[in-house]
Amino acid sequence: MPVYESKYWNSDKWDPMQYGRDYDFSRSFFEQWRDLYNAVPWGIMWSVDMVNSDYSASSFSKNCYLCFDAGYNEDCLYGVTVLYSKHCVDDLNVKDCELCYYCINTNQSYKTFYSRNCTSCVEVWFSGDCVGCSNCFGCSGLRNKKYCIFNEQYTKEDYEAELTKMKLDTQSGIQAARAKAEAFWKTRPVRYQHGVQTTLSYGDYLYNGTELKNCFFVGNAQNMKHCQSVIYPPNRDGMDVTSSEGTELAYETFCSGLGVQRTLGVVECGNVSDSAYSLNCRNVTNIFGCVAVRNKSYCILNRQYSKEEYFALRDKIIQHMNDMPYVDALGRVYRYGEFFPPELSSYGYHESQAFEYFVLSEKEAREKGYRWESREGRQYPITKKADELPKTIAEVDNGILNEVIECVHETANDHAHGCDADCASAFRITKEELDFYRTLKLPLPRLCFNCRHVDRVQWRNVPALYPRECMCDYKIYKNEARHPHHLEGKCPNKFETSYAPDRPEILYCEPCYQAEVA
Repeated sequence: MPVYESKYWNSDKWDPMQYGRDYDFSRSFFEQWRDLYNAVPWGIMWSVDMVNSDYSASSFSKNCYLCFDAGYNEDCLYGVTVLYSKHCVDDLNVKDCELCYYCINTNQSYKTFYSRNCTSCVEVWFSGDCVGCSNCFGCSGLRNKKYCIFNEQYTKEDYEAELTKMKLDTQSGIQAARAKAEAFWKTRPVRYQHGVQTTLSYGDYLYNGTELKNCFFVGNAQNMKHCQSVIYPPNRDGMDVTSSEGTELAYETFCSGLGVQRTLGVVECGNVSDSAYSLNCRNVTNIFGCVAVRNKSYCILNRQYSKEEYFALRDKIIQHMNDMPYVDALGRVYRYGEFFPPELSSYGYHESQAFEYFVLSEKEAREKGYRWESREGRQYPITKKADELPKTIAEVDNGILNEVIECVHETANDHAHGCDADCASAFRITKEELDFYRTLKLPLPRLCFNCRHVDRVQWRNVPALYPRECMCDYKIYKNEARHPHHLEGKCPNKFETSYAPDRPEILYCEPCYQAEVA
């Protein structure tokens, strides 16, 4: 499809209704929708109220660069699902944070680095599942602690001396510290589920919700099933909703928001209700099979109808979708109620978030009916290799802004991290990024943005559930507190968790975990 610049696409200088067409009952609905989808111009996805943030797919943000699925941020770089944050770089799923770097699933924190699943932390390094902590390093499962290293208490002076020895202003110091921290995390029990204030729910990364079934990264929600990345409130009574906000009675709805009510198969839409199978539409109600329509009602395939005509034709189309369903290349049948067939997508499987969790080869993806976009190798004029970068940020001058740096995976031919499908091969340092590293005395990165993102994803559990048993056993682990089952030895509790059976973590149920966190 043609692509328009954002301001032009949002203007009245073109009319998406001019691409409208009559419904053809001799062809399946999804065939006709595909033709419309490929004809109507496309604008930048979810670029709403952005200031100096042209290279981000997010909304309500200022001075942001390469931020995706993000909103309400200022001066943030290289982030995915970053919300209400300032001066944060290289983060994934963070909210209400400031001056944080390389964090994942972290909230309400300040100057927190290389950490995951932390809340209300200040000056914390390489820590996991810490709440209300400050000046801690390599810790796990701490609550309201200060000056701790690997969960051991230090004085302020000794703590600062130990951190100085670690040389965290160098890349070698960072890598050594990370290895020690990750090894320590595996010796500490972890809770079977990441969740806060949830009831009658199962899944992972859940908060402030009730009756959430098989949901992941869902919050401020009620009665939702098979949903992911639904965090802007309120959300209720939905199923198969992904990356959307303010949803109610939504089904098979993706990346839509600012109010989504009674929808089916709606993608990239805002302020939409009582609509189905429509993409990139804004401020609409009662539309069916439309693309890029704005401020309209009673439209089908981008053609305007009266209210009476609309409902009469819509009902006929629904019946037609059941009588003449779309059949894809693998023989799979798509009737009314099914989401769009994957072979109609404009994205390859390896370009999607699914690839981050469930890696498939090109052959495997095509066998499942997914597209795969073959790309030519990037040919950037490399001016500096990653191993040639200065050891500390103090040694870096402004000349680095003119360098094209080769990603260390490309330099070492190292694709073990699973990012080889989309390694950018090279990257540059922006002025804002350099200022950030100087302020926090952090060394320059050696990986490109794509590889850094994939590296952080490894700290996050796959959105899938497995039946497991609590591993708490007095014959094996030395607990710090007495648990209800201490006379029996092993805890009898069972649960579903996103920690796969082959994971190394020591997995505890809720009561055992709560007894152990400090």
